[in-house]
Amino acid sequence: MKITTEMTHSAYTTAKAVYEGKMEHSQALDYLENDCGMNRGSANNYIHSFKKMMDGERYTRTFNTEATEYYFTNILQDYGLDALENALQSATAHIEYYEGLGRGNLNSIRDVIRSHETFLRIEEKMYPDEFDEPELLLEGQKKKVFVNAYERNPKARSKCVKHYGASCSVCAMNFDEVYGELGKGFIHVHHLLPVAQLGKQYEVDPIADLRPVCPNCHAMLHRRNPPLSINELKETVHNN
Repeated sequence: MKITTEMTHSAYTTAKAVYEGKMEHSQALDYLENDCGMNRGSANNYIHSFKKMMDGERYTRTFNTEATEYYFTNILQDYGLDALENALQSATAHIEYYEGLGRGNLNSIRDVIRSHETFLRIEEKMYPDEFDEPELLLEGQKKKVFVNAYERNPKARSKCVKHYGASCSVCAMNFDEVYGELGKGFIHVHHLLPVAQLGKQYEVDPIADLRPVCPNCHAMLHRRNPPLSINELKETVHNN
């Protein structure tokens, strides 16, 4: 049976609901089979493989190219960069498994992976948590730029954005309003506590500890160490 675009969209939404504990697996299968006309076996694969993608683990049943593209795009939008990285890792492992069986190649899937890997590299450069090494800075010396794990945890990020919305907590910038569909759901999240104060066993509270901010304001918050508070930067924006 051909998997239509509508089936793919429904399968993603349903798999997401199962993953988040909002729908029972059997209920999801019934819905996709009876209401969406999807083969029950295919429906099970699309739900199961979504979880594998989220966990960065290999899945064994192949998606079509359109479905792979749709899953990657929406995983990034719904769960953030870490989840996309996991999904790309999962799909790469799937290709190696599939081609190792001698069933042919999955070049079109490889192309989708490469396109999202390129996007991922560009996207990661936009995150502004900068920590300079305590040594003489020479012209041309590289600076390490990274995002701490608390800000990139996909579930924490998702809960933060769900609670506060996707507008910047400092300047109220909303990418959806400015860029339309291209900017839908795009926003950074900022950790209110200095990372150095957090131990490895710290469990982030997405509501108390994180705030959505645009890339510009995120960079400005980190222009000082320790970072500016949200209210301090708001006052700076207001005064200027």
